[in-house]
Amino acid sequence: MSSPRLSTRIRTQFGRVVGCVAAVVVPVSVTLTGCMDNSPDLQAAFTERAGEPTGIKMPKMDSPELPKSAAPTHSPRGPRPPCSLDDVVIAACLPETTALSHAGIGRGLAATADGDVWLVVPGLAPTVVTHNRAPVRQFLASPTVEEDGQVYMLREDSTVARLTLMPGGHVDVRELSDFNEPGILSIFMDSDEGLQKLLIGDPGIDFKTFCHGNGATGLPQLGTAILDGVPMLVEWSAGYLTPVGGVDLDNSIGGCAIVGDSVIVAVPDAQRVVSIKIGSDNHPLDPHWVVEGSPEVLVDGDFGHITSVAGVVSGQGVEIWGATSNKSPERAIDPGTIPGGENDDRVIRLPAGAGGGGSPD
Repeated sequence: MSSPRLSTRIRTQFGRVVGCVAAVVVPVSVTLTGCMDNSPDLQAAFTERAGEPTGIKMPKMDSPELPKSAAPTHSPRGPRPPCSLDDVVIAACLPETTALSHAGIGRGLAATADGDVWLVVPGLAPTVVTHNRAPVRQFLASPTVEEDGQVYMLREDSTVARLTLMPGGHVDVRELSDFNEPGILSIFMDSDEGLQKLLIGDPGIDFKTFCHGNGATGLPQLGTAILDGVPMLVEWSAGYLTPVGGVDLDNSIGGCAIVGDSVIVAVPDAQRVVSIKIGSDNHPLDPHWVVEGSPEVLVDGDFGHITSVAGVVSGQGVEIWGATSNKSPERAIDPGTIPGGENDDRVIRLPAGAGGGGSPD
């Protein structure tokens, strides 16, 4: 079922972010669509996609089947050059990445600008598991992804699908046709209403994405956006998009992930990833996010422009993964400025810093 179209607002209490004290209220049109759990698109039996690459068997982290060295790189578009993998670089020589997600214990999904979705498992070469007609803008892991292997995909053409990683390396992709609508900026999971979508028609709002790993805390949805030219953390609650704290995030902002008591934020143009302590204001009826510490720099220029981050559960706790987008035309890097050269887009393990040890959900 769908909730009614709401006329809602953006509430911006800028504080020291932009040097203004007063709150500013700007009208904005936002659509929220309700729970998709009963959609007919999701009810048919799982089937392997005909003609799709099936990928590789997905071993547990302690499985004896996990090889000690990387397997040859494979793609249905032809062989790719061999790329070095180690404890830090867990996927390499990818096309430009567009999204990254936790996809179960010890595995993730990376989307690339050519429409491919890659299964990423430490110790194995990345493998294409499906191809989309449009690049994936955002992944959203289901709250039970560790059991069901389900990850939602929002594509650049405003279509939404649910991808399921199945036993034996097969994949099921289910289109959510009644969820599609032009202009979807992000999707999120509401604990009461299920899968939801966000649309904003205000040119002063450049919404990036909702953070991975939030939704089960009782707090509003946390995300990243550029409001009137200022990059910042924001929360979405009761028809309002509200800045969170006054943290200087340099001149850009990318993806984010909540890991333990911190939010991990990509700052692509500065070639940084930062960890920021966050918590609740503990309001008994209407709790909100608050920043509780200064940013800790986890990565500073080591791999170029990291645009997506995710907390991935492993046998040792939660690892922070990041994906680079060094091939993006507006982010050209001179050869030799990062390990592997300018054409080596990667998925990497980030130092845990202040954010390690928690749950991404």
